[in-house]
Amino acid sequence: MKIFDLESKLETNLKQLDFYYELDSKIESKFNILIVLYSFIFVYIIELFKYFIDAKLEGFNIVFSCSFLSLLICLFFAIKYTYLFHRPEDVLYIHEPEYFYTTILENYRINLNISDDPTTDEEALLNEYVNHTYLREQEIALAFNIKAYREKRKKYYFNFLWLLGAAFFYVLTAGFVIFENRNENTKFELKNYKEILNYQKSTSMAEKPKIDPRKVITSQPIAVKQSGKTTIRPMIKPEAVKTKTENTKNK
Repeated sequence: MKIFDLESKLETNLKQLDFYYELDSKIESKFNILIVLYSFIFVYIIELFKYFIDAKLEGFNIVFSCSFLSLLICLFFAIKYTYLFHRPEDVLYIHEPEYFYTTILENYRINLNISDDPTTDEEALLNEYVNHTYLREQEIALAFNIKAYREKRKKYYFNFLWLLGAAFFYVLTAGFVIFENRNENTKFELKNYKEILNYQKSTSMAEKPKIDPRKVITSQPIAVKQSGKTTIRPMIKPEAVKTKTENTKNK
């Protein structure tokens, strides 16, 4: 098969068209990675906004503010390229074969003044013209799709870079907020530690109310035999305790 033969050109172009159709679908599936990064960023970004507003009100923090603004810039460009990546673009497909051996063939017959019953030479000539039209359409579609794929791949590349930068500054700002919150909690605990100790000491050292042991009710435990029979012993009231004590003394 010679590379410059018409049939070999047609076959090569068809393979290349199928190849770039497949690449276009594959790059669409790669966007799932970016969805994971977007989900990772938007989980905690509301808290970062709240902290940014509080930091602006309470006092300017240059480290957090610069990191957070860098996050917003990266996120803005990432969303921009996400839109450009998913914006509907044209993809060229060649006509079905019937279009060439009916419409195109009929146009050539009219243009070349060939009758409906062509000779062998005229039929070969028509076939050659139709094949060249088919080849030209393939080349137009292939050139356009290659350019469209390269542009789409470039958009995906920039989208990934900006989103990766946003993820970096997101981790930086989120870590800063978590670290600051822990410091505030630690300061609060240390500040109130003495008060808590004093409160515990005052509670433990407080005088307990004195009770009269003679007035304490004695509660009897429940007796359970091995057969499963349960016997509840009567509760001994203070008066009964007092009576028993007196009887013992009299004896």
